Formats: sequence, structure tokens, C-alpha cells
Amino acid sequence: MKTTVVGSGTVVPRIERRQSCVIVECGGETLALDLGSGAVRGMLHAGFDPLALDRVFLTHLHPDHTSDLVPLLFSINYSDPFTLRERLLTLAGAEPFARFWRSLSDTYQGWLAGDYQQALELPVPPSPVPLHFHGYRISWAPAKHRPESIAYRIEENSGGSLVYTGDTEYTESVAKLASGAHTLIIECSFPDSSPVPGHLTPQGVARIAREAGVERVVLTHIFPPAEKVDLVSEVGRGFDGEVIVAHDGLKLEV
Repeated sequence: MKTTVVGSGTVVPRIERRQSCVIVECGGETLALDLGSGAVRGMLHAGFDPLALDRVFLTHLHPDHTSDLVPLLFSINYSDPFTLRERLLTLAGAEPFARFWRSLSDTYQGWLAGDYQQALELPVPPSPVPLHFHGYRISWAPAKHRPESIAYRIEENSGGSLVYTGDTEYTESVAKLASGAHTLIIECSFPDSSPVPGHLTPQGVARIAREAGVERVVLTHIFPPAEKVDLVSEVGRGFDGEVIVAHDGLKLEV
């Protein structure tokens, strides 16, 4: 499983960090986890064709995780008028994703719509049976940020496992979702000295990683105050595994 952090930033505009987006290549497909501002151009910088995405999974509906859905779909529909997409594109998120999607479609008067799209509203609490695709499966659990917030776990049939939290503060459901995973891509928004509800600090990251027993932690969704501390050392005070601070374009093998 190949993973690329396309956007490691937040709502705060930064030259160095685009808003949230992670690309996962598995089972012969390309998946996007969140599509914050800059994600489409970020995929190009990372060597991906954004128009070739197979599936988009959203953790929640804040603009810094969803805003590039509009330019993505508009580009698919109109950037090449001589080639119409025929391959299915799945768009998914938890309730109220269906209402969110209808609102976007109504606002843009059909310019985003296409016969190739499938919109899935994922149930929360989730079904005990994960979604199965060719060569991999996806499960999810509630996160603690917005009512619709969820974290995702992707597992290849060959054994690789990855968890992406989206925005969350500590919650047992995310720790259980990540149990035994190889790589945990997890938000680390603020330093321990300045916690903000709905977000994680290094101490919370370490707690989730330790309880889940993951091998590697990748810190993302980093606000400027968190960049002023040694996040690797701070997380390492409570977690013995590998800790990486993400940057835009970071590529990983899982």
C-alpha cells in the first residue's frame, strides 16, 4: 500500500502546507482521504492525475477537508470536452453527506453532476461489516470533532493496514479502530500547553497510538503553534514507536 500526504495543513493559510488530503494506492485503485483546498494541484505536484481518482472518502464536512471536491468534479466534467469519464467515482462520508452532496449539486446547477458518480452515506455507528473492494477493505469509527466526523481504516488483503483519523480529540473509538495497525496518520494540531477542544495534542496522539499498539505514527493537520515544538520528542514521551512529522508530498510504504 502506497500513501502520500498531499496536504498536511489546516484552515490557516500556509505556503508550506496545503489543507488536508491523503492519497492511498491499493488494490489497483487510487483513493483520496479528504480534499481540502489545494488538494487537486497538490496531487499534480506529487505525480498523481487527480482526474483518475477512483474513490473519495471524507472524514467530515468542514471546508478545509472538502473544498477541493468542487474543482475536482468541475475539472472531470469540463477540462477535456472530448473524453467523458465512464469509470465509476465513489464519493463517501457520514451523515449528513447525502444532504451536503445534494446542496452542492443544486448550488452548481448540475455542473458537478455526472453519470459516473456514486454517493455513499456511511452509517454511524458503522456496520460491523466493512466495505470490501478488490484487494482491500475499508472500515470506520466515530471521531470526536463534529457530529459527522469519522476516522478510516484501510486494510489490504495481503496484510498492510493504515488508519487516518481526520480531525479528532482523544476518543476510545479511534484507538480501537487503529488497534494493531501498521501506520496511523493522525492529526496533531496544537501543543500540549495550548489544547483546543476537538483536536489532538502530542499527549493525546501518544495515548491513542499506545493504546492501539501501532508501529508508526505520522503527524498531520499541524497548526502553526504546534510547529514551534519538537513534536517527535513530545509524542515520543508517551509512545515508543516511530514518529514522523508529515510534510506535503511525504510518501510512505505501508
